[in-house]
Amino acid sequence: MAVAAAVYWLPRGIPPIRGLHHARGDAGASLCLLAILSAIWAMLGGAGHTFHANAFDWIPRFAVLRDLVVQDWPPRYVDASGRDLILRAPLGYYLPPAWLARKLGLAWADAILLVWTWLGITLFFAANLGGTAVRNLAGAALFVCASGLDLVGVWLAGGPPWLGGHLEWWAGRIQYSSTTTLLFWVPNHALPGWIAAAWLWRFRDDPRFVARLPVLFLPVMLWSPLPAIGLLPLAMVAAWVQWRRGSVQWAGCFKSLLLVAPAAGLVAAYLLMGVGAINAGIGAASPAQSAVELGIDIWRTIFFLMLEAGLFGMLALQRNCSPLMIASLVVLAALPWFSFGPNNDLAMRGSIPALTILWLVLIAELTARPAQRALSSLMRSVLAMLFLLGMATPFQEIYRALTGAPWAADTSLSAPAALRSFPPHYFASPNDSALRHVFRN
Repeated sequence: MAVAAAVYWLPRGIPPIRGLHHARGDAGASLCLLAILSAIWAMLGGAGHTFHANAFDWIPRFAVLRDLVVQDWPPRYVDASGRDLILRAPLGYYLPPAWLARKLGLAWADAILLVWTWLGITLFFAANLGGTAVRNLAGAALFVCASGLDLVGVWLAGGPPWLGGHLEWWAGRIQYSSTTTLLFWVPNHALPGWIAAAWLWRFRDDPRFVARLPVLFLPVMLWSPLPAIGLLPLAMVAAWVQWRRGSVQWAGCFKSLLLVAPAAGLVAAYLLMGVGAINAGIGAASPAQSAVELGIDIWRTIFFLMLEAGLFGMLALQRNCSPLMIASLVVLAALPWFSFGPNNDLAMRGSIPALTILWLVLIAELTARPAQRALSSLMRSVLAMLFLLGMATPFQEIYRALTGAPWAADTSLSAPAALRSFPPHYFASPNDSALRHVFRN
């Protein structure tokens, strides 16, 4: 009920999209073109298993969806020691498709998930409408191709990559994923981060929207808490700017907090179940490293930041030097020095909102009319060259999707079988939670 109320309340803080009142036909054409591009991108990504899907993530992802369809909520399990466990994962991506598949049958689950993914991508692209159909489509295509300079990192670390290979682990323990990599591997993390960041960036100067930011966090938390963590400092900066201007709508803020607090508390209690068992740490290196190894790791991290965000960020600041743009770059500079999750997931997923804002600013420059451009011709050429180099990463992902063998989703495989264990970022004991009385009933 609280989530439904949030969906009702949040749009009342979103102002009309400027620039469309005189071009409704163009807006309709833009939506159609963006919907087509979104459908192609979603199918290539693995949802629906139309093309090759990356098995490492898509096998357990469909298994989670399958358990939500065939079991009572929350799905329950028993491990080898006889301990009772429940599925404890951010389920926002799965719940609507699972609910509908429970009505229509498990055989429909994969197709429903594809449509759900397509709708999410289209919503994100639509959040950035404002120009002509051609410019909107060009901007969306550039977002599909947005990536750091993984090709340069791979080449320097070990030579040219093999065709269709995954490029983004070249720095060893960290990666900032390209947009296509995010969609093809972790759409459940990508979509909430993209949509929330796009709304925040577009409406950052409107006090009505900023007052309702707490409402935005509720669905993002339920979809994926790591992008929500990356979004939090950006939202705080947007609110600070409104406070400095004296335009904070305190009544709207209070209503938002009052509406969100009960549901947010329940969601947080659910997501924090067993969190202490997940790998976490501070610092760039292991305590077992020598001073030389530590120094190498620090310099590798700095080099990683330059290739994945620093060079792009210097150009973005020439177009937009707002507090929110600066905060996005600060977040990107800080995340690699912390570690959380089995694959340092905090850096990979917490970076999504800040990277989204960075890409939106740069894409706005590349698609701007001559009178609206902020960069010199030379700097625009440099930016175009950086984008071309970065396109190697999404090219590899798309090539693998097109050339790899498609495989059908296994409707008999449960989440523990797909994961071959009970990892703590997927499962937790209800007896160790403040919600244990809820789960018993």
